[in-house]
Amino acid sequence: MKNFCEEIGFKQEKYVLLCDSQSAICLGKNSTFHSKSKHIQRRYHWIRDVVASKEVELEKVHTDDNGADMMTKSLPRGKLEVCREIAGMAVSSI
Repeated sequence: MKNFCEEIGFKQEKYVLLCDSQSAICLGKNSTFHSKSKHIQRRYHWIRDVVASKEVELEKVHTDDNGADMMTKSLPRGKLEVCREIAGMAVSSI
């Protein structure tokens, strides 16, 4: 995605990756080995490399403000409407 954006003339110094899991953020920033994370395959630890090289910055997003939930979970109508607004989706009157 980064290469594609650069090809069309959109260059950004760093990219912010929003995550609602504090544990995932700590695991991405801390490169030490933990017995609780040994089940994660090494190929998924690439995020540590890009965080260390400052290409990507991990930031916490509160669960109430996470618009991606509508694509990953079943939600009550109220939360779905909030996610729709966050994503900028229009309401169809049909």
